[in-house]
Amino acid sequence: MARDPFGRVALSSRRIAVLGAGLVGTRAAVHLATRGIDVVLVGRSALPRVPTPVAAAIETVHGFDHPIGRVDAAVLATESMHQVVVAGDLVERGIPTVATADRPEAVRALWMRAGVAARRGVPLAVGVAHAPGLTTAMITHLARGFDEVEVITTARFGTGGPVCAREHHRSMGIPAYEVRGGRGRWVQGGSGRMLVWFPEPAGPHDCYRAGLAEPFLLQQLYPTADRISALQAATRRDRLTSHLPMLRAPHAEGLVGAAWAEVRGRRRDGAVEHRVMAATAPQASGAAAIAAVVAERLAAGQASAGELGRANWATIGTELLRAMPDDVGLWIYDGVVADDDRPNAPLQAARKWRGGRETAGNVPTGAKSFK
Repeated sequence: MARDPFGRVALSSRRIAVLGAGLVGTRAAVHLATRGIDVVLVGRSALPRVPTPVAAAIETVHGFDHPIGRVDAAVLATESMHQVVVAGDLVERGIPTVATADRPEAVRALWMRAGVAARRGVPLAVGVAHAPGLTTAMITHLARGFDEVEVITTARFGTGGPVCAREHHRSMGIPAYEVRGGRGRWVQGGSGRMLVWFPEPAGPHDCYRAGLAEPFLLQQLYPTADRISALQAATRRDRLTSHLPMLRAPHAEGLVGAAWAEVRGRRRDGAVEHRVMAATAPQASGAAAIAAVVAERLAAGQASAGELGRANWATIGTELLRAMPDDVGLWIYDGVVADDDRPNAPLQAARKWRGGRETAGNVPTGAKSFK
């Protein structure tokens, strides 16, 4: 008997539509099908080949104007701005929806639509991708037990498919939104270099501010945080050419991807502590996994619009991390800091734990604390 990631029996009567048959959409469809969900995979152009073991559970449809019939939830895996329009149509039909858009303009527009959807009683989950998405779940997991969250930092390495690569290129040349002193502000993209120690095979990389959606979403979850920032790994060429068209065609997929999340906060005993997690997986795989798990939760019909709509889906971050497939590696940094007594010294993990479903629920308390 098939069971879902939360231990419940996976009912074959559940049916989820995945709109967009690119890397993220196809992998989300496969992930759902392996959990005993009937999937409708809708593509704009030629549809991909689905692995034989789950092909029977996935119905492929060509063209977004094709009727998808009755579905319990939908995953939007198309280009970011296209999702804004489609999400409105799905909400009108009363279909709980997961949006994987990561472009800041699209995320803000979807946030407004999600507010309308909540009043209708229809969950619209926003920012459910790799970063934001997987990083958001890691942040909410790390923040457990803090009386006050003070500093949040995320970073990402790699790109997914061609659309993701173009967005990476674009984001380095546009203003970046961040929170300082509890207030939002705009800063220059490509500034604020920080060396981030991603787990292998990514390794350490210089990361910079970029036009990313994460600070906006995290500000909604943690409105009292003093600092929130999101960084992106980039080379010197990435920064110098960000205002120009891409010099070469993007690759089919970035096979190496990583996401990094840090939370600094005050515990109940008054001590200040910082905690760090990371995930290693191609960005398309990480985005597909988190989107599929949230969609499965929505299709189960056990959550209201307020519980999983907008960014509230991330409040079950621990459950989501435990449900990640084996190709998404979770790593917990042990809190070892280089010989540096500065309070804001970057955390450099000398050792990492490969976090599975067992360790994902236990953040070590040995991270360096500053009284």
